Amino acid sequence: MKIMLNKVSKINYEKCYPSRLKNIFKANFGYKTYDSFVPQTKWKIVGNLPHEIIELWDRKDRKKSIKLFYRAMSNMAKYLRACYKECKKSNIISYDFNDLEPEDLKLLEKDFSQFFNKLLKGILPENIKASIFYIDRGCWGNVFKLVMYDKNTRTRIMHDKALKVFHNVKCNIKDLSNSQGVYAEANFWTYLKNIVGHKLDKTQFTRHYISDLEHGYSLTELADKKAPKTTSPLDLDNLFKIFYTDTTNEAINTKIYDVGGCLKYPNFIKDKVVMKYFKKLMHRNPGKDLNEFLEALNNKLKNPKTPHRSKIQEAIRLFELEKNKDNQIIQNL
Repeated sequence: MKIMLNKVSKINYEKCYPSRLKNIFKANFGYKTYDSFVPQTKWKIVGNLPHEIIELWDRKDRKKSIKLFYRAMSNMAKYLRACYKECKKSNIISYDFNDLEPEDLKLLEKDFSQFFNKLLKGILPENIKASIFYIDRGCWGNVFKLVMYDKNTRTRIMHDKALKVFHNVKCNIKDLSNSQGVYAEANFWTYLKNIVGHKLDKTQFTRHYISDLEHGYSLTELADKKAPKTTSPLDLDNLFKIFYTDTTNEAINTKIYDVGGCLKYPNFIKDKVVMKYFKKLMHRNPGKDLNEFLEALNNKLKNPKTPHRSKIQEAIRLFELEKNKDNQIIQNL
């Protein structure tokens, strides 16, 4: 007797594993929709706090203290967002907090700092205090400077951080939601950290710490004059096949802190192994170094037991296409 089986429906693995948001974000970026899996995620914070904050607590208290600190941060983000929207609604400001008179802005920043320290009471050691200063507004959020210091010595416990509070937790423009807003930025930061292979400090991007997808804020290194120098800039276009649409956002002290608007080129390399070998080829100096590496790869391909042979071949093919494109550009000059 022939048994008829019902057609198996396509499985949405993003929904099956909502607690593995970090892994999903590391694997790819620029998802068509985040609403299909982010709201179902059990833990909606991606990344880690700066180690200087974590080390304020004894190991036995860290797990609980970190959760309490996150709660304080989320409540602070809600407060900052509500204050901004209320000031706009009441016509106290027309665009951002910089519309205020300097002395009024200082009073507002003092209020922000006092409120945050109340939220942090009993969580941080008594001598550790925080101050919040307003920096600027972007299309999708306001940026504040977070300073943490020892009130007894008046010394900072870490380099100042940039606290970005998004105007809305979810991107309210559907056509832009795959590249703008806290969901998309958290995705790109996580993907970037995973694929680069070294610290973001060395690149033209600031270092990213956390993104809270439930309460709509992120924490990155402040791009001031004390920020680490850019020694290994990323070639987003040719190497990573990514283009940055927010070209009006100028780098601050050579650093990019806003990653909203990053999209994939049609020839974006999704496979990690292909990307690994493609990067190695692209980073080789033309001449002997590159030729020796290509020869070594071709020798590997001759051995049928070499793992990922097809992916190595694909990386070589893509590399040769890239070099042929560069040569054509040079010939047309």
